[in-house]
Amino acid sequence: MKKIHVLLLVLFLMFLGIVSVQAQDEQVPPFAIGLRANPDGAGITAKYFFIPAVSIEAMINGSGGTYYGNGPSTTFLGLIEYNFIFNDPSWRIFIGPGAHVTSWRQYPELKEPRQTLMGLDAIIGVEYVFYEIPIGISLDLKPAMNFGNSVTSFPNNSAGLGVRYYFGNWGRRRANQTPIQDGRSPVQDGR
Repeated sequence: MKKIHVLLLVLFLMFLGIVSVQAQDEQVPPFAIGLRANPDGAGITAKYFFIPAVSIEAMINGSGGTYYGNGPSTTFLGLIEYNFIFNDPSWRIFIGPGAHVTSWRQYPELKEPRQTLMGLDAIIGVEYVFYEIPIGISLDLKPAMNFGNSVTSFPNNSAGLGVRYYFGNWGRRRANQTPIQDGRSPVQDGR
């Protein structure tokens, strides 16, 4: 199981490295990295925008397993999200599907081996981005369904509060500019 944890961590760090190098280019859409807390743990989240309305998000979540008594777990997941951006571009609603791999120990006191589970996720949430800083605060619901015999879901990771720091084009823009004007992104109109 340690090999799986190390592999997931290495893949996540490679993803962060590639995106952060790209984010130094003025013509790259935003990239955000931050923390997401849930009722029984926390994790790291990274979000990359292909265009202002479409993003991918990767998370590594850890849970102590005490909230519902499910035992400790570590989850790596990926999501594809559509972002509904309002007239005030600081506000957005995001929604999308995803998938996860979880390493889980149901009864840690028995010292039994960890189980590996896979499953499907969905997410719906709202985010407010303070472009002057540039920090985004989000609140989301992320239900999940596992493919396994012993557990079908982890309710302790279904609600989350996130804080992200934005890099890339949105992080460098002036406070009086909006990320979308006349339907064009900052990348399309050269801002």
